[in-house]
Amino acid sequence: MLFRSGLWQSSDGGATWVCHTDSMATLGVSAIVVDKNMPSTLYIGTGDRDAGDAPGMGVFKSTDNGLSWIPWNTGMGNTVVGKLLQHPANNQILLAATSGGLYRSANCGTSWTLSIGGNFKDVAFKPNDPNTVYAAAGPNFYRSTNNGTSFVSVTSGLPSGQQRGTIAVSAANANYVYR
Repeated sequence: MLFRSGLWQSSDGGATWVCHTDSMATLGVSAIVVDKNMPSTLYIGTGDRDAGDAPGMGVFKSTDNGLSWIPWNTGMGNTVVGKLLQHPANNQILLAATSGGLYRSANCGTSWTLSIGGNFKDVAFKPNDPNTVYAAAGPNFYRSTNNGTSFVSVTSGLPSGQQRGTIAVSAANANYVYR
């Protein structure tokens, strides 16, 4: 039996699928962003964030609807990318939760800067306030009030012993963060 992974694309509402990432050095894809202002531009976060079955090679970018891909990981290197976000109002700003830390780009991913080290699996903007960003690395929870440039640890009120950090937020009540 042949198992294939990578990024799969459907142009008919999911009736049929095609993969354009088979020629890449890694086939694991754990995160996808479609540029809000340029929908033919896509970013993928490579590597298997959960089982580790595929190595991470950072972020890749496509400007032709996913037909071809180029490495887009300057400053990040070959890390597993578990989650990618694009700023809700400024498509130049991207955040990446990776096995090597939380990275931020202010130039559409042309270069990445490490905001905080650790094995991050999740990151989320506060609804209606993209200056506030939440991030999780294992049992640790972090908050940024400067659009992901830097983070502080938040420990108050969190249960102990929790190992997997995931985050959910809702515009219905932006003051709630679920972990």
